[in-house]
Amino acid sequence: MNENEKKNLLIKSGSIVDPRNDREFTSDILIKGGIISEVKENIKVKGDNIIEIDAEGCKVSPGFVDMHVHLRDPGFEDRETIETGTLAAVKGGITTIACMANTMPVVDTQSLVKYILKKANNSACRVLPIAAMTRGLEGKNITEMGLLAEAGAVGFSDDGMCVRDSNIMYEIMRYSTQFNLPLILHEEDDFISGDGLVHEGYYSNMLGLDGISSLSDDLMIERDITLARKSGARIHITHLSTKDSVEMIKKAKEEGVKVTCDVTPHHLFFNDSYLTSFNTNFKVKPPIRSEEDRQALIAGIKDGVIDAIVSDHAPHLDTEKNTTFKLASFGTIGLETLFSAAFTKLCVEEKIKLQKLISLMTTAPSKIIGIDEGKIKVGEVADLTIIDTEREEEIKKENIISKSRNSVFLGQKLRGKIICTISKGKLAYIINNIKKKG
Repeated sequence: MNENEKKNLLIKSGSIVDPRNDREFTSDILIKGGIISEVKENIKVKGDNIIEIDAEGCKVSPGFVDMHVHLRDPGFEDRETIETGTLAAVKGGITTIACMANTMPVVDTQSLVKYILKKANNSACRVLPIAAMTRGLEGKNITEMGLLAEAGAVGFSDDGMCVRDSNIMYEIMRYSTQFNLPLILHEEDDFISGDGLVHEGYYSNMLGLDGISSLSDDLMIERDITLARKSGARIHITHLSTKDSVEMIKKAKEEGVKVTCDVTPHHLFFNDSYLTSFNTNFKVKPPIRSEEDRQALIAGIKDGVIDAIVSDHAPHLDTEKNTTFKLASFGTIGLETLFSAAFTKLCVEEKIKLQKLISLMTTAPSKIIGIDEGKIKVGEVADLTIIDTEREEEIKKENIISKSRNSVFLGQKLRGKIICTISKGKLAYIINNIKKKG
């Protein structure tokens, strides 16, 4: 433990954003021994055992919760590790991560759930495992969900793969109702997507790149909404990309189906016209789609259909991206830009209220995966992030601290700089030029 970790923390004059109570107010926050001790104006503390952080002019939010992250650990530690991924997370203001099961070996046993939890004990932020729905992500044999839940899994997902067999998917849903944990569904009919590379449309035809039809997502979403309606399961549709998917989920919610959903900043920010650069960082799944689809996703945020914003952080080696578009791997990193990209697009450009955005990144994902995060409350462990909403920064490869650098936002100027993150009660990240004492 370094000297800073032993010190108490005093955040001065920040504008506190409280998404649980839909309010914003100016206050100091005193943190003693990692616990929020006081939230009030003009806190006075004597002694040297304190770090004072000047947050005047900044927003103070509960730490963000990213419920869709690929940490690549175990098995692909050359791309990312729990240590490097959590360091990237706190730089982005994230204090809780839910990590996906498509590692090597796949997280489909109690021992692997426990491995992640143990390895994350001393990490920069909290890490919660999402376990596989089927063994080896093969879509055939259902995992022991009860044992995985007992070991600490907060949800189940074969993310990266879709369960093709409708009968198996129905049995998964029926089984999952015993545990009240969400099924986080990657919706892709790979008979349709096949060897496609990008969204099927004008730009795929113009560029000569094999397309992926929106039907690939929409057919599976329609199927799984039908199965959830019949089984009573809790399903969560992840990384939405199409206009029709928003409309289907809206209707399903109105009918009482237990369905929630999320979207990534890159699907909100870009459309398929950006593919003309042939930048392989834009090769993601589901693909970045048309402007009509992008606008529908933003409308889904405004209308309350979309419940959460996630990074779908997918680290890859330079060799996996620095190749032809056909051979490049799918995926972009996103932990460090999760808030700033969403804030720039939704709050700055679309004029969505900051409180709504913060709710989409704190209380809403917490509720979905069943954890008690997204609050600033006396007596609770301090998970906080301080944001300068006026500060703009160009995203550069040399400033990325994730082990992989394949960011779709490279070269973009984003507003909403994270200047400090307090995670698990400790000062986990702070920029060098912030005003502080101690």
